[in-house]
Amino acid sequence: MKKAILLTVVLGLWSASAALAQDTLWARTYGGEEIENAYWVDPTADGGFIVAGETWGFGAGMNDFYIVKTDESGDTLWTRTYGGVDRDRAYSIHQTADGGYFICGYTESFSARYFDFWLVRIDANGDTLWTRSYGSDQQYETCYCGNLTTDGGYVMAGSVSGTGEFYAVRVDSLGNALWTQTYKPTPTAYVYEAHSIQETDDGGYIIAGHGDSLYVVRTDSNGDVVWDRTYGEGAHAYAVQQTSDGGYAIAGDTPVAGWYDMYLMKIDESGDTLWTRRYKRGDNERSHAHSLRQTSDGGYILAGYTFARSQMVDSVFVVKTDAIGDTIWTRVWGGWTDDQAYCIQTTDDGGYIVAGYTASFGAGADDFYLIKIISVPLVMNCQTFTPVFCRGGDFYFNLRVTNYTEGNLSGILAFSGYRGYDCDPQNLLVALPRQKTFPPGFSEAHYYFKVPNAAVPGWYSTSVGGVFAGHEVFCCMNTDIIQCSPFRTGDNSTWELVEVDRSEATLPRATELYQNYPNPFNAATRIGYSLSEAGNVNLKVYDISGRLVATLVEGYEDLGEHVVAWNASDISSGVYFCKLTTSLHSEVKRMSLLK
Repeated sequence: MKKAILLTVVLGLWSASAALAQDTLWARTYGGEEIENAYWVDPTADGGFIVAGETWGFGAGMNDFYIVKTDESGDTLWTRTYGGVDRDRAYSIHQTADGGYFICGYTESFSARYFDFWLVRIDANGDTLWTRSYGSDQQYETCYCGNLTTDGGYVMAGSVSGTGEFYAVRVDSLGNALWTQTYKPTPTAYVYEAHSIQETDDGGYIIAGHGDSLYVVRTDSNGDVVWDRTYGEGAHAYAVQQTSDGGYAIAGDTPVAGWYDMYLMKIDESGDTLWTRRYKRGDNERSHAHSLRQTSDGGYILAGYTFARSQMVDSVFVVKTDAIGDTIWTRVWGGWTDDQAYCIQTTDDGGYIVAGYTASFGAGADDFYLIKIISVPLVMNCQTFTPVFCRGGDFYFNLRVTNYTEGNLSGILAFSGYRGYDCDPQNLLVALPRQKTFPPGFSEAHYYFKVPNAAVPGWYSTSVGGVFAGHEVFCCMNTDIIQCSPFRTGDNSTWELVEVDRSEATLPRATELYQNYPNPFNAATRIGYSLSEAGNVNLKVYDISGRLVATLVEGYEDLGEHVVAWNASDISSGVYFCKLTTSLHSEVKRMSLLK
């Protein structure tokens, strides 16, 4: 709500509901009055999506496979159910080269005795081509995941009762079993379940799951163990993916003080741990990851859910990280009751598609929940910078911005201050909308508020927000949307106005262009400059012949210290000149690019 107030009052943009949905291109629900849970989504060759899960309201029996085919906007093209009179649940679906699909899960209706793995092959319209079940008449074989293989076949994994082992089945394109294998760390009496399997670059497989600890198995092409490892007592693994460097990323959750945090672990090709990360929305919440994908920038996207003690409901929780697992942004979707995500995939437009279930929206108890997320081009991170608060004085702070696109992003950025704990428009004291342009990569700048002479001692709140490329971005107090260092000198995310003498010790006394660092540089460098007064600024790079190579800053800038990143990966080696121009100042620095 504070975000919406900021942009509505200062920029006159959208309502509160729209502000909360700017990263969502669309959201759809599918199902009836009974329970429908989605466990997998895959983008399809026609630009649409295929979603798999279970239904308790349609079909032949208790719960059945439930498949929904949509177009690119999420509108339903067709739905199908598959199953018998007993329990049948689909966990994965993948499109085949002929436009049809493999669906895997478990069946009780068509099992030898209890639960068996069940593989259903359908054509592009959802009509059944054949079905196969895999298991024995002595145990439960429960399938939780599956994946395509490079030869047109399929591989599935789950668990087998009695022994409590991972159970994996490899089949050809017609569903004929090529091999079955079981895996379990020893010695342990715990039941182990495999929840993710993927073929590796060398034709082997990587399998992840858990029992009393997180368990990962690396096999050869026949399913024989190359190595296996356990990690983190009490941790769970729900997703594994081979990464671009030949290692593996595993996502799930890990216990922390009686609760759970979303968990991401990176291991090398031999299974040795490189790093681990934990994520949660707040101190009084628990978070879990059900799905993981590596993104084109080398980072990761995780999806699952977060449970808030204050609201006692689950909400869809998505985390985007960089290549070493540090958080870039987080997002939450949901309503008045439970909503969870089970699968996330990247899409060709640079965004993401999320599948799960919602009890907050839709037609019944739980419905399929499909969310299309647009890419997030701009992320802000704010920090206080030795602020001094007094009547007529300056509130001075540091803004760090990362532009994840390849071009400049321009828009309106609003810096606002309010008297009181909330961003109440009636208590708005400072509003400084600025047209801003951020170049690709990392930028850092210092800004300030002029505290009005009419201000009285007390508590004040501060917010920053803007609109860039159609996306609302925020760095404000008590946000649930972006990670942000709060503006504060006191408690929580507020600052206290005190009656002290005005101090300008932190403000620059001259306009100056600093030498770039590093210099010489290879591909990327940072260029700093100070402004003794606000005004229009140009920061441009020229080659030795005087040709303009890059425009890094062009527009209004507040006084203060500023830092801009320049990525010259597409520029040839040589000598370049950076020129800073303001209404009263012009200065040039020489830079050397060495590759």
